[in-house]
Amino acid sequence: MSNSINEKTFGLFANPNNKKIVSELEKAGAKIVKFPPFEAEKIEPDANSVEHLSNLAEFDWIIFPDVLTVDFFLQSLEENAVDFFELDEIRVCAFGEVISDRLRFARLHADVIPNTIKTDDVLSALKNYIAAEDLKELEFLLPKEISLRNEIKNELLKAGGKVFELPIYEIKFSKDSEISKLKALVKGGAIDEFIFSAPTDFIALNYIFSGESLAQIFADIEISAVDEIIYQTIRENNLKCAGLFQPGKVAKV
Repeated sequence: MSNSINEKTFGLFANPNNKKIVSELEKAGAKIVKFPPFEAEKIEPDANSVEHLSNLAEFDWIIFPDVLTVDFFLQSLEENAVDFFELDEIRVCAFGEVISDRLRFARLHADVIPNTIKTDDVLSALKNYIAAEDLKELEFLLPKEISLRNEIKNELLKAGGKVFELPIYEIKFSKDSEISKLKALVKGGAIDEFIFSAPTDFIALNYIFSGESLAQIFADIEISAVDEIIYQTIRENNLKCAGLFQPGKVAKV
């Protein structure tokens, strides 16, 4: 694989954050594969979901797998006149520092932040905090994108916990027809380097490659982050070959 920018093919999401990067790469003669942006729409909770939102004290834990679950969950609480103070007695697990920061902006605290979002690491972090035998009969609330599956649910059920999934938002791509082509390009080795610029990039890729491991799919692709925060998120998603992206060169971290 060449290290010269004009001989490489870069992949990234076509969002406003990347306009400057796209412009500089194009000036350098690089090839660019643009992934389409997506919209996230809040799902109106059904009667059962509203009941759970109105009685949060029945849960021992809330698990937030991504930043959008935090945003839409807090929005749902506000719309259903639920006092945020009801969250004070509930333990919180956040899948990464970015999610923990988003909670902190709302004056909420994450009790457990696993080193990576691998199911084994999440379960281990919870067991270390709770004590494995005490998982039995605990009740977990899991806000989620409607179609995305999270393996932690099954592992918690196996350990004797009770899990209530709360579909809180839905992903919609403006150009669905491009998704199959983009998946084929990634798997076929057409992309030399993928540039991550936002936490939502990981949400979108998990949706696109639903049920498949991003760590395996991107194992042979060079990966770059636009800043240290996104670099940390790459590590939490268990992706390798990560560096900080700079036009003209990639500075390995």
